[in-house]
Amino acid sequence: MNEFFNYYTSLCAGVNPNSLLSSDPFLIAVKQMFLIQLQQVVYYIEKLKDLKVDMSEYTDKVIDFISIIINNLDFRKESFFFIIEDLYNNKLSLEKLYISSCNDRNLNPVLLKDYQYNLSSKINILKALNEYEKNIHLLELKLEKNKKALYEIIINLVLNACNCLIELKNYGVNANDAKDKVLKLLNSSNFPSVTEEDLIFTIKKFSKSNYMIMKLLNETIIDNFGPIIEKEVSICKKKGKAILVSGYSFLELEKLLIAVKDLDINIYTHNGMINAFQYEKFEKYSNLVSYYQKSDNNFALDFASFPGPIYISRNSVPKIDVIRGQIYTSAKYPSFGIGKIENDNFSSVIQYALNSEGFIDDEYITKINIGYNIEKINENILKLIEKFNNNDFKSVVIVGLLDKFDITNEYIKEFLELCPDDIFIISFSYFIDRKNFWYVNSYYDFSILYKIIEILIMKVPDIKNKINIVLTNCNKSTISHIFNLIHLGITKIFLGPCCPNVINPLLYDGLIDIFNINKITDVKNDIEKIL
Repeated sequence: MNEFFNYYTSLCAGVNPNSLLSSDPFLIAVKQMFLIQLQQVVYYIEKLKDLKVDMSEYTDKVIDFISIIINNLDFRKESFFFIIEDLYNNKLSLEKLYISSCNDRNLNPVLLKDYQYNLSSKINILKALNEYEKNIHLLELKLEKNKKALYEIIINLVLNACNCLIELKNYGVNANDAKDKVLKLLNSSNFPSVTEEDLIFTIKKFSKSNYMIMKLLNETIIDNFGPIIEKEVSICKKKGKAILVSGYSFLELEKLLIAVKDLDINIYTHNGMINAFQYEKFEKYSNLVSYYQKSDNNFALDFASFPGPIYISRNSVPKIDVIRGQIYTSAKYPSFGIGKIENDNFSSVIQYALNSEGFIDDEYITKINIGYNIEKINENILKLIEKFNNNDFKSVVIVGLLDKFDITNEYIKEFLELCPDDIFIISFSYFIDRKNFWYVNSYYDFSILYKIIEILIMKVPDIKNKINIVLTNCNKSTISHIFNLIHLGITKIFLGPCCPNVINPLLYDGLIDIFNINKITDVKNDIEKIL
């Protein structure tokens, strides 16, 4: 595996500290402007919904905007102006509709007065942006540290939920109740007087909806591409032309595979797209050959080393400061230098691949397991239930879930060796020969974790307080998974080190300080906490 997973001389090896980890006042101001416009739009949508006005069209539009805006702020200038103007005009229209609806009902409208900049032209937008940039520190000073962290958590949960809802819509599933709850969560950040306790309650309440949204998407994907199978994926380089597909949309991956099915072009998956190998339907595509990823935190490193074009599915584009011209996406507003794919026309990606060198030779690197055999999983769960009902173990520890990198290897090995015999260990990381051990040999898949926890809670009395989760690595979905676990009643969660360009320090500290997530320290100390 060294060829692919050996780039961790430090937690953020390869990260450009002047870009990915910067706090550029201009970018902060841009994000602040977007968020404030979104919050105001959502505020009036919620007010109109209270008056029984149909807001379904606006709801879909806002969810689409959220996924566009918060994912990546590196827009072309024309896109930036268009989005801001569109949001502003929608805000004005909603405000007028709200006032007239209140007047029709003899009610006094409650209007938002803050941040009333005129954003009806490019000149006005630039003036307002300049004011935001000058005053950004004053806005920051108004909020206490914990409130800032709670707002960051809300934005993170909203973004994850919106991306899932958009993907569900692509499958023809309209989860309208979930959409309403997402907007209510974002609207909770509109009121400066709201207390920390209220925000914590709101976040925890939404965690149920977030869990159900992610679960529904998982079930929908299985319905379309499943069933899930146990598969051994060969990590290799195959001689010939190549395209790398990153992101999370299996629908888009399939469309590209269909487009190249009669061509001598090999498709490699990257990031969350690796899970395509676990779905039975993708076995029929001979062009889908392998998985290519060198770093979990620095996609620019992966993309720069790939000898062909990169296609990133919509709502998955990361912040990338290099590799202009080689990357394509179906995102509505691509970042500067990234090619836009419209109407599933992949001709530009395919032509780039045909003109590229591709891999010169075949090279086998290693193999990883993906997916699972549901019968074996259920069999092991039943054995574990019997052991707990017989009081053979005091608690259970689930370790790993993103385990193919070197940063936490030594910690995991020592942890598995030092855990007492009366703690049952479920490991997604390494195998160790112990009686109190179950090795789930499947690459990163939270659906197995949730299945195990749900059945244990159902079949073993008072098991919730005995379940410990050790998350040894972070990615963009970690925040959502943590609150999913909190929703399921898991209170003992241990979180490993997170690169700041994945989870920023404010957000990380908020999880530790506000929600009592345990920071992974050293093995003996962490085992003592579990005991």
